[in-house]
Amino acid sequence: MREVGVLEAKTHLSALLDAVEKGGEAVLITRNGKPVAKLSPAEEAATTPRRASAAELVERFKALRERIAAANPDAENLTWEQLKEDARR
Repeated sequence: MREVGVLEAKTHLSALLDAVEKGGEAVLITRNGKPVAKLSPAEEAATTPRRASAAELVERFKALRERIAAANPDAENLTWEQLKEDARR
């Protein structure tokens, strides 16, 4: 694993990212000779989050609204200001 100091990492960050991205090489960043951070290739799942469809979001919102209503039957009668106050507590 390649080791670079903080100043070198700051100065050559783009080149270091290219090495990690293209070569799969991990880079250890040190400060005063002590490890501080590691640049390594990202996992595919972490780089491409799945986006929910509009229909899925609507369904999730409806389910959330039903759970809130079941837990607090008076929730329908609360104003927006009252809901914000409750959320702050």
